[in-house]
Order: sequence, then structure tokens, then C-alpha cells
Amino acid sequence: MSNVKFGADAWNARFSGDGWAYGKEPNAWLEERIKPGTGKALVPADGEGRNAVWIASLGYDTTVFDLSDIGREKCALLAAEKGVEVVYEVDDLSIRDFSTSTYDLIACSWFHVPWSMFCEHYPRMLSSLKSGGEFICEGYHTSQMDMTSGGPKSLDLLWDLDEVMEVISEGFIIKHAKVETVELDESDLHRGTAHVVRLHLIKV
Repeated sequence: MSNVKFGADAWNARFSGDGWAYGKEPNAWLEERIKPGTGKALVPADGEGRNAVWIASLGYDTTVFDLSDIGREKCALLAAEKGVEVVYEVDDLSIRDFSTSTYDLIACSWFHVPWSMFCEHYPRMLSSLKSGGEFICEGYHTSQMDMTSGGPKSLDLLWDLDEVMEVISEGFIIKHAKVETVELDESDLHRGTAHVVRLHLIKV
């Protein structure tokens, strides 16, 4: 993540405003798929913490890692507002250590990294799921390039479903893996018709 166009400084600048850049509500796909639980959840690249705080409210012991220390401050404010606890670690996917068989849930939205980084480090991250653990995520599809509803304007950062599944699906049961057209309403930065990849995988 440190060599992506949006590094820590850029994300800190985005999150330094008075409000929450992407709102306080969880991503709609995560909200649809994640049920209350008591296990350990990892929420990568969660910025100001909207997904992690909601997941913590479901009963999970929730940890975030993200590049942004401003995001950590905003997450703490939101967690206090909602009366939950979230552990927020300022860290980088490319150098983070992942212990195997640790988490019951890994959930994220819009965690786009360069394709070479995805291929190397997403499998490392997913190795930290326990058997029976769930990976639930949403990312922008390659056909999002010409859309105005958000997402990176680089094919290297966008997802082709077949390519993504070739990299990460081994050792998983596929509950859902589709390219879908959805209507986003996650603040002005993510609003309107979008082409997305939605995944829900279960670790064997």
C-alpha cells in the first residue's frame, strides 16, 4: 500500500475533515452478509472505521489495520459514539505479519492495491482465517473505469473476477462470487451506479 498513488499522507488528508469521508454506516454488502458473532474479526483498510465499528457492534472482537493515523483517531471517535471497542493498528499490507488460523471473519470494502501486491499479499492475509472462517468483501470491477461513482482510475487497481478468484480461491468454499451492478450511497465519493465484484468465501 505504501507505493500506491494514495499513500498515508493522502489518506490522512482525506480523513482530516470534520465529517466521515465515506459516512458512518457500514458497506451495504458487508451489512447484508455478516451476521452477529462472538469470534475475532479483521477489517483491513477500514479508514475511519465505519465497517469495523459496525462489526464490533455485532459482538466480534474487531481489529483494523490501515495506513492512516487520522483514520485511527476518527475510528476511535466513532467507536466511542457507538459504545464499542475496536483495535486499530496503523500498518501496511505489504509488511504486516499474519498469524495463521487467527480470525473467524475478514471483511473489507474497496481495499484496492496494485495487482502484484494483491497476488503476493492477499493470500497471506487470508491464511490468517480459521477453518470455517469467512472472507466477505466488495471491490470495484475493471468495467468501473468509465463510471463516476468512485473507485481508482487504474486497471492495475481494479478487479477482474476470474483473475481475483485464481489468486485467492484455493482452499475456500465459494458462497458468492459475482460481478454486479449496484447503486452506491456511501457519501459523495461513492454514489451512483457502480460495477462491483462481491465475494463471500468460506475457509475449508
